[in-house]
Amino acid sequence: MHIIENNPFRILGIISNASAKETNESETFILRYLDIGKSANLKFDITPPLRPLSRTSEIVKNAKRRIHDDFDKLTHSIFWFVNGTMVDKIALEKLSSEKNIEKATDSFRKGSRNFEVSKSSYSSILNFSTLEIVSYSSHKDQERVKNAIKYKYQIIKDKLVFKELEKLITSNTDKINHKSFINQFIESTKVLLTELFPKKDQNKLLIDIFSEDKNILKEIEGQIVSSLVEKINENIASFDSFFKLQSKKSDAQIITSKATILNRAKKLMADTKSDLNKLKKIVGKDNFQYTNLANQIYSFVNAAVIICYNKEFEKNNVERSSYIELLEDASREMSNLDLSIKKTIIKNLSVIKGEDSTDCWFCNGECQTSNDNPLKIQMHKMTSYNSYTYFKDGGFPLQRCSGCRIKHNLQSFIAFILTLAIYIGLFLIYIGLIIFFSDIQNKFSGFKRIYHFIKNLFSFVTGATKGSNRKSVANHPKIKEYLYQGYKIGMP
Repeated sequence: MHIIENNPFRILGIISNASAKETNESETFILRYLDIGKSANLKFDITPPLRPLSRTSEIVKNAKRRIHDDFDKLTHSIFWFVNGTMVDKIALEKLSSEKNIEKATDSFRKGSRNFEVSKSSYSSILNFSTLEIVSYSSHKDQERVKNAIKYKYQIIKDKLVFKELEKLITSNTDKINHKSFINQFIESTKVLLTELFPKKDQNKLLIDIFSEDKNILKEIEGQIVSSLVEKINENIASFDSFFKLQSKKSDAQIITSKATILNRAKKLMADTKSDLNKLKKIVGKDNFQYTNLANQIYSFVNAAVIICYNKEFEKNNVERSSYIELLEDASREMSNLDLSIKKTIIKNLSVIKGEDSTDCWFCNGECQTSNDNPLKIQMHKMTSYNSYTYFKDGGFPLQRCSGCRIKHNLQSFIAFILTLAIYIGLFLIYIGLIIFFSDIQNKFSGFKRIYHFIKNLFSFVTGATKGSNRKSVANHPKIKEYLYQGYKIGMP
């Protein structure tokens, strides 16, 4: 509560509209006592409820300098006491001489006239609101403090009353820019709220206090949005730098750093969650600025998982639980959001869990899959010049519905019959030449090549036709994952 406890008027022990003569006399009085090592007994020190103030010659002289300028003088007076009416005079006497906070508060309340701001009530409202803030250490009521600040703002925003206040404090009118003074009051309020309620949501407090003024509210929200965006971007930039360094490491180093990378991604979500929620509350969940930031954060989370998962997968040694936990956390946070990364994370989560979609991929989700007789796709990856790895048991299994299974089997049968017919024809035509230039094994390998060529004309492997669309298993997400890792369809 620095703005009140260290208010220059309090340091000098005077009210805000004290005359220049009274100000000089008070300064001289305090300095004389300090010269003999004593503290002066000041009328308007208000201790308690304010904490005792340790004065020095420099502090006292500086206090006088701080109220030399009219703008500064009025800025400090808003958070102190003034004598504007007879009611104020009586109440200030009870406050300063009798030290009776309750009686002074009651008198200021009566002079406030139901807190309708006018030329005759504003000084009592100002004094009442200051005393409410001063007494916070006793009543501990947040709402009373918020209302006190509201009362002060109502005085300031009324231009006619503001002129009266300016005249009372500075003896001048129309010398202080009204808009600039309001901005200064808002900044002073921010500092005060932070000191009194350090654990509270400062943005919410400000919005509550200035909610009735749309122009001020819009400015405050704009400042809040800028501040939140800046904080979120700082966290994103920090993670981006970290992730770039990790990406340059070797496969073995990335696997070793798995826990660090995933924990750093988890920390990114935790560090930005509160600010993202505040931003969403102000601008809305469909605001581009909000969705763009959220999408960046969860894209980094997904990237952290994928870079580690792919390296472990290539080594055939995947521990999935930490990946699943992180992606599930991200998925929950995005549950009510429309983000482009959302589908990718859900799909990757399904792949890492080893879950197959219940919808048949070949039918575009029109039918349910069956575990009977999956389609097996032969794939291989060269591991050295003369060796390769491949999927055992006939190939990588893709689940499909019974309808697609029948269609695929029929396509295979037709391809086999056509291949057999062509092969027999060619065999009869070229039997003589084949006998001279090829052994029996090469003849039958020719059958295999012709079969695969005909099958591929309408095959589900390279592109089965459905209406006007071609559906290739090369585009299946799981097959694409293996193709990305270096596998090729078919056997060498």
